[in-house]
Amino acid sequence: MQDRYIADEAKVNISSLEAETVMKSTPVSTVTSILGRIGIEYEEGLPKEAYIAAFKEEFCSEPRWVLLMLPKMMLDFLMEVWENPVVEMSEERWNYVEYLKIFGFLAYRMGNSISDEPNQIIVVDEMKDRFYFLLKSRKSQKALSVYEEWEKIITGYMYYYGFIKTRTLYSLFLKVSKKVVSYEEFILFIKCRSSMWAFGAILKDFTGKNEYFQYLSVENADLLLTYIREHEELPYKPVKIEDLIYVSDAAGIDNRWSGVSELGNLFIDKMGLNYYRATVLLRTLLIMIKNGCSYDKLQERLSGLPFKNKELEEETRQAVGQLFESVPVFEYKGYSREEYKRLSHQKQLKKRKNLFTIIDGGRE
Repeated sequence: MQDRYIADEAKVNISSLEAETVMKSTPVSTVTSILGRIGIEYEEGLPKEAYIAAFKEEFCSEPRWVLLMLPKMMLDFLMEVWENPVVEMSEERWNYVEYLKIFGFLAYRMGNSISDEPNQIIVVDEMKDRFYFLLKSRKSQKALSVYEEWEKIITGYMYYYGFIKTRTLYSLFLKVSKKVVSYEEFILFIKCRSSMWAFGAILKDFTGKNEYFQYLSVENADLLLTYIREHEELPYKPVKIEDLIYVSDAAGIDNRWSGVSELGNLFIDKMGLNYYRATVLLRTLLIMIKNGCSYDKLQERLSGLPFKNKELEEETRQAVGQLFESVPVFEYKGYSREEYKRLSHQKQLKKRKNLFTIIDGGRE
């Protein structure tokens, strides 16, 4: 986003701007990508205006697209803008404006710190007239709440698994959501919503035969796919719906994994790191572990921290060790190293138990 006058609020203006005029600032690649996601066929090489017109016509003529494509929190913000002359703003909310601009709902004009001109959010009255009562309806609000739960379930799974066949993800989704949803409806939701997901999951076709769903923090998708195939007999770790929603809300940081709270307290209370830096560092360590990095690499990542004494350094080392063993690893299909070792040990014991079969015998 361009440089702007940073303020914690913006003035709302209603305008007669046409939605297509606002949409024209969207890159043509974004428009054609959205058209492809919702199953609209188009010819290549057409003028940008043709794609914009096709996008607007389909988006505005089919009410379900707005519910499928835009997350509830973004539409709640849009409703707030429609109903108030001034709205509170944050970096996240400015990002909402950028997304809503793609669909022709809003535009903006940045303020000026010298002239004291405020930030302005410009409402496209045409889109407000078309969608206000639709989004206000109980039916739409119920649908948005359902989709919000679907989103959290899927993001939660990806924080555990990293990479998975969409068919397998669909089966797991049905088990925890207890919803009657067709595979086609499930995939349409993913295709419509994934470009709006901050955690960055995308749909990819690696083999030409199977579709996979990938978390963007996976460092080497091809190598991970090889590892997953090597663990063909290992089932994906079953995760409860409340745990999926919890880890999704916490952006992939689960305080119940051993070592998370311990390290967080060490970073903030004993090393004096601010909350933001501590959170980013902890999240970096989690992503490294999930991607299968070595324990030594984790220690290297912490080498520049302000250790005041040997005791603090040892406490940190122990907490990192707990983290290394307890955090889910993509290679192990959502199991932690500790859990994987236990499963492997149980499997070995089971094999040993089956080495001999006792047959009743004796004289008659």
